[in-house]
Amino acid sequence: MSARTEAPAREEQQVSAGAHRVPGRRPRRTPAGWVRVSVLLILLTVLAAGMLTPLVFGLLASLSPLDQIISTRPGLLPRTWEWSNYLDAWTRSNFARYFLNSVLVTTGVVVFDTFASSMSGYVLARKRLPGQRILEAVYMATLFIGLTTAMLYPQYKIARALGIDNLLGMTFVEYAGIMVIHVYLVKAFVSGLGTEIEDAARVDGCGFFGTYRRVALPLMAPILVTTIVLGFQASWNNYQVPLAFSLAAPDLRTLIVGVSALQYDAVEGMAAYNVVLAGANMALIPIVVVFIVLQRFFVRGWTEGAVKG
Repeated sequence: MSARTEAPAREEQQVSAGAHRVPGRRPRRTPAGWVRVSVLLILLTVLAAGMLTPLVFGLLASLSPLDQIISTRPGLLPRTWEWSNYLDAWTRSNFARYFLNSVLVTTGVVVFDTFASSMSGYVLARKRLPGQRILEAVYMATLFIGLTTAMLYPQYKIARALGIDNLLGMTFVEYAGIMVIHVYLVKAFVSGLGTEIEDAARVDGCGFFGTYRRVALPLMAPILVTTIVLGFQASWNNYQVPLAFSLAAPDLRTLIVGVSALQYDAVEGMAAYNVVLAGANMALIPIVVVFIVLQRFFVRGWTEGAVKG
């Protein structure tokens, strides 16, 4: 049989073989594939168990009596379930006021950061500004200075001199500590986007800001959700900045500082660790809720920004 007759015969065999395949059904996994999947699942289960163990222990300890926690054999399960620990944490640390402070500061940080990082990242990715390399070098240098440690006292003094040694000043200082990395995340994401739609918008008479607002901003939704989650987590868990601003004004404490102060509220000369853990668990709930709601967009924006950068 010649090569010309063999080729149509092979095509007919392939077509006939494909006709028997059920659409949407995955091919059967080989034994080696099952082994790889099983090993991967075991490793992921062990890793998840290791990460969840401290959380489970903290949850159970927050429901245990204090004498069980400080005993030499505390055990895992509470001897008596002390649900009142959460009520004590809420009342002792003035949780309602501190929770409101955390919400105000974190909301301000997220709003400022989302607007500024999206604008700055888009400009750095699409424009060639005079002195842009110097500006980016300054940005990179600030990543290694540690704005919330080495520069905390000067920033607080500046805020006090400006008369904003309050929640507003706290918001600006926290925002300054997270802005740079988010700018580079947005820049890396935008650099990987095509410019065809933006070029078409400019041909239709749309200016630079209009192109950013109407075209680029919707396309940046995945990376902006990523910066929102990262900014929320960084601001909500920030301890040093709220502590510095609230040393002379306890009413400015955020939830994290209030939870930390619970350990100094001793009962019979001993810190109530069960109450502290109860307060820490309550402070953890907003972060978990935000991450669960935005998890799909967070992972997509993080991976796309990392690959395209």
